[in-house]
Amino acid sequence: MRIAIIGVGGVGGCLGAALLRAGHDVLFVARGKNARALQRRGLAVRHVLEGPGAGPARGASEPAGAERSSGAGGSFVQRRINVVANPGGEAPAEAVLLCMKCYDLIEAVQTHAAWLAACGSVITLQNGLDAPRTAVERLPEGKVAGGTVQVVAKLLDPGIILREGDTLHINLARPDGEITERLQRLRTALAAAEITSDLHRNMQTMLWMKFLMVACSSSINVAMRSGFDAMASNPAMPWLLDIAMQEALAVAHALAVPLPADIEARTRAALRKVFAHGGKASLLTDLECGRPLELEWLSGALHRMGEQAGVPTPLHTAIYRKLLPFAASERH
Repeated sequence: MRIAIIGVGGVGGCLGAALLRAGHDVLFVARGKNARALQRRGLAVRHVLEGPGAGPARGASEPAGAERSSGAGGSFVQRRINVVANPGGEAPAEAVLLCMKCYDLIEAVQTHAAWLAACGSVITLQNGLDAPRTAVERLPEGKVAGGTVQVVAKLLDPGIILREGDTLHINLARPDGEITERLQRLRTALAAAEITSDLHRNMQTMLWMKFLMVACSSSINVAMRSGFDAMASNPAMPWLLDIAMQEALAVAHALAVPLPADIEARTRAALRKVFAHGGKASLLTDLECGRPLELEWLSGALHRMGEQAGVPTPLHTAIYRKLLPFAASERH
């Protein structure tokens, strides 16, 4: 299948590497120094299956110029990849995975709108709840599906990704709840790349399942200025995580979001898998590096929804207000 990936950070790089390894025709759309690095030395994913303290990733010392693949559970390097800054002159893709940060989504969709309109499915894979609506408002009817990704990955350097653990899973749903032939074909293509996936009938439920996990864990990381490896040693972190989760669930219930009865248990189980690898939420990494923050789509969204529903969210509101001066700035 011909698949395009716009935004080649941790998520986009992991997905692209898996799809390339399976023999799919992958077009990468990137810009700036990331695009230049991908054009010059290709894509490298350093994969560690074990938890923290396991030593260097397999393939970590390998020169990026070599082409190497050691299966779905190993590191991957491919020097020659198809990467462009503007896909306008390229053949349409059967599926486009939008993997940029929330704050870059509008610009990306507007910039490439004509080309995206000629493609098959356009899948939003951002954190938060608003991405599908943002894309739907700017693209032809029926073009967009919402998605969420489960993977522990981060961008080490332009074109170099660190992936931890064996989870690489995508959830997919259309706004109208229909499971189309296009989505089924995409699921088959993902399976060939050892990317597991589920097709959902209710996009709102699917998005909230991921949103609860990301918004709550990210808020605690930035509140404590500590990564997930501090969960076991710092009793304040799980205590604050529980408060953050109860606030978010109260908002969801007030807005009549259709969530499973065991949503809290499911969220905690998913978080335990993330905590096992240590590391930190991307929101904290971005804060430390002086990059723009996805604050408005996480604690900021819970703050606004809480006000709308008449549900107090003191922890998320405090975090949102504290971080707001840093949200849009490249440096702080």
